[in-house]
Amino acid sequence: MIKKPPLKIGQEPWPAFNLITVIMVAVAIVSAVTLDFINFRKDERSYLFVKREKKPAPVPEVKPAVEKTLVQIVEDSLAAAGIVRDSITTAMGPEGEPLVGVSMAPKVYDSAEKTIEQELQRQNTRVLEKKKDAQENRTEYQWRVVRGEKEAARILFVCPVEPVARRETALKEPPKKAARGQVALIVDDMGNSLEALDDLLNLKEAVTISILPYSLHAQETARIAHEYNLEILLHLPLESLNNHDTTLDTEGMITAAMSPGEIVQSFETSLARVPFADGVNNHMGSKFTADDSLMRTLLEPLKEKGLLFVDSRTTAQTVAYDEARRMGIPTVERNVFLDADADRSRIKGRLIELFKAAQKKGAAVGICHPYPETLEALKANFALFADYGLEVVPVSRLARK
Repeated sequence: MIKKPPLKIGQEPWPAFNLITVIMVAVAIVSAVTLDFINFRKDERSYLFVKREKKPAPVPEVKPAVEKTLVQIVEDSLAAAGIVRDSITTAMGPEGEPLVGVSMAPKVYDSAEKTIEQELQRQNTRVLEKKKDAQENRTEYQWRVVRGEKEAARILFVCPVEPVARRETALKEPPKKAARGQVALIVDDMGNSLEALDDLLNLKEAVTISILPYSLHAQETARIAHEYNLEILLHLPLESLNNHDTTLDTEGMITAAMSPGEIVQSFETSLARVPFADGVNNHMGSKFTADDSLMRTLLEPLKEKGLLFVDSRTTAQTVAYDEARRMGIPTVERNVFLDADADRSRIKGRLIELFKAAQKKGAAVGICHPYPETLEALKANFALFADYGLEVVPVSRLARK
């Protein structure tokens, strides 16, 4: 028989049944908690676990898209065709339908008609009817456009014909004296003011219009000038040595740091913004035109398109004229800047300088800008061209390969 060790003093024996009870209670508690959790997961009744309600995610407020009115669609379609918004008027027509009116030259209407109709169709608007009313001094085209079943509006295109007839007559007038020389007068920086263009048209002379590609009214200026049989140049911004930081901000600027591909692409984009261009002359460019490699890159697409090039000679180091001649591109260079000085009172003196250069060489090119003082000086002194025995001609007449 094995004898149990004697108990130490103060030690009580642990009954076996107490340990069993504790184990059973613990198992019961764990089982109860487990069953209650299972009921909670099954979305059944639970005593210990409470399902926390999820707050619904905030629904973002969706603002309804503002639908364009039919008049706005018509105005946007006209603007997409190059028509200046300031020339568009809106009123209520006699039939109770909105009437959108715009005045434009006949050739502008002919070139813009298809674009306008395509833009209307793109915005789910169709032309239901077109009417033409030819009058003595103008032609009116009235369109009725509809969207859906109920919305309708009318567009009235007014195309004056009298100014064109006056222009054609004026160009046929013989010079006052037999011409002893020819002058090409280029007006740079055009496209920002249609009023300045009107002043030049009123001269009724064959001035050459040079248009900045990113000017506000570039396309409209080109179309009107073309209608009046005026020659058009793309006034292409090229990098300058002076005011370097400022010139780099000029929209459409072609810089010396561009790759050949970038130069050609930038030129193509600018040319597309000046329709009917017969050639190119440089805006600034004292840095760019002094580099023969850069000029060859730029002149190559001109040659492919059959365009002429006018070297504005913004630097004495220019190689642009020589490179164009070397590549067989029709070219000519500027002889006199009429208004390069801050003192505009010297414009008439510059004109006389231009006249003398033309008499001496047989031909000369003058460049000016649409400053109010310049336009006024031209208006007051244009008769001097004939007095000096000079004929004003488009610049292409003086360009040679």
